Amino acid sequence: MKDPIFDFHKIRLGISNSYLIQGKTGYILVDAGDANQEKVFVRHLKKHGIPPGKVELIVITHVHFDHVGSLRAIKRLCNCPVAIHEKEAPLLRGGVVVIPTGANLFGKAAACLARNLPRGLMRFPPVEPDITLSEDLSLDEFGIAGRIMATPGHTEGSLSVLLSTGEAFVGDLAANYLPFGLGPILPPFAEDVGELFESWKKLLSAGATIIAPGHGRPFRAELLKRKLLSKSLLALSKKL
Repeated sequence: MKDPIFDFHKIRLGISNSYLIQGKTGYILVDAGDANQEKVFVRHLKKHGIPPGKVELIVITHVHFDHVGSLRAIKRLCNCPVAIHEKEAPLLRGGVVVIPTGANLFGKAAACLARNLPRGLMRFPPVEPDITLSEDLSLDEFGIAGRIMATPGHTEGSLSVLLSTGEAFVGDLAANYLPFGLGPILPPFAEDVGELFESWKKLLSAGATIIAPGHGRPFRAELLKRKLLSKSLLALSKKL
């Protein structure tokens, strides 16, 4: 199967992806990458002839260091509001470093290692959010047919951006960083895997067809369905 053709900008800012989505009059940015990545962001804007002032909103999917590290610098550069779930807002305001919970053996080992590293390696500048969400938010006022949705699981306050055309920008709700299209789809870290699967179902029911993850390549939402089906079959086999 050929890769789908995308009409959004995927920007690698350190170890994670940010996404620039075009609206009628400007753009919204999903996530802000690692620390000290603002120059990479500026180079991308210049390459595509996009003035920083055309970025009208920054949506943060969750407050982990590799998604908010350059947020303060990019927010100042673009002079635009930041939207986040209300449950994540205190972490962003306080610059609080959170070590994610492992969802598999690799994730648990990585989380254990991270707990023994200096917190300074994951520190990020605090930012005051402008929009705190407790429910879905339409993006109509930004000239984009779509909405911001609560999709907990990776963290309690994780958000996703879903466009009416089916593209879903999900942060770390899913992952696709292994070669040869091997996924792993299920991210290595999740506070609540069961809730994460429910968020997958929510996105699929809402019409998601393309998943744009925080780590790795965008992929077809059909892979979420396959993972959910294999999980259901495994649970059934254990009951037999």
